[in-house]
Order: sequence, then C-alpha cells, then structure tokens
Amino acid sequence: MSALPSTDDLPAQVLELLSHGGGLGTIFGYTDDEYEALYALGHNHYSQQRYLDAAKCFGFLVAHKSLEPRFMNAFASCMQMLKRYQEAIQYYSTASVLDLEDPLPTFHTAECFIALEMPEQAREALVLVIAQCRQPQWEALRQRAQALLKLLAGDDAQPAPTGKEHTQ
Repeated sequence: MSALPSTDDLPAQVLELLSHGGGLGTIFGYTDDEYEALYALGHNHYSQQRYLDAAKCFGFLVAHKSLEPRFMNAFASCMQMLKRYQEAIQYYSTASVLDLEDPLPTFHTAECFIALEMPEQAREALVLVIAQCRQPQWEALRQRAQALLKLLAGDDAQPAPTGKEHTQ
C-alpha cells in the first residue's frame, strides 16, 4: 500500500475530502488495484465461511471507499452471516441507496427482517424487491422474493429460512 501522507494538514485534508464525498482511502492514496486485492482476499475468506476475517477486509474497504456498493454489500453480507442482522440491515440500506437499480440488498434486508422475526418489515422489503425486478436478469430473484412473500403471508409465526447464498 502507498506511503502515508503528511499529517501536518490532515484535519484540513479530511474536511476537504468529506465535503466532496471522498473516503479515507483518498487521503492515504490507495489505488484501485490495492482495493481489488483486498476485496479478493475478503471474498476468499467469505467463500471459506471465515466471515469475521472477511468482515475485517470489507470493513476496511467500506471505511476507505465508502461510496462503492460492492464493498458495502460485501460487508453487510458478512454481518448477516455473523447473525448481526441489525447492522446488516443498515449496510444493506446504504448499499441500496448507492445503487437504486440493484434489488439484491433489499432482498437480503428482507432475509434479515425474517431472522429478526419482523415479518411485516420483511413483507414490505419483498414487495419493493418485486417492484425492482423489472429487468430479465432479475427474474430468478423476483421469483424467490414472491415465494418468500407467499411463505410470510401463510404464517407469521413461522419465520421463513434466511438462506445462505449471497451475491457479491
């Protein structure tokens, strides 16, 4: 990774950066290649079910390049797999705002609501997912959301399975 910048004017640099929507990585001069290498490492940990290690990688990425939806989704997914559902919902919500065309964060938010036994919020999220799935590439996700919605409509006392598969 790149050398650290001078700290003499660090407060001014941080204020300037944040006022223009930048992240900490800009201050430290990290490159896209360095971010991608860390993302690949995090993804490797995640695929090995080492969610805490993956969360460390993805958390660093979120802190340093906070406007990248992939990083936000990956960190949220780790929180979900670690059963930290409230935190996962927060990060999935941010990822949804960063990419309004992607229904996956909202779908995973619904899974978290189901795990938290909050069926009404899960239903609301699933209705939104179905509305977002207008493009042909989202047909399978639309069908999954409809199936979960049907399960939730059938019996609020029995939470639907949260699933283990996540797309990053």
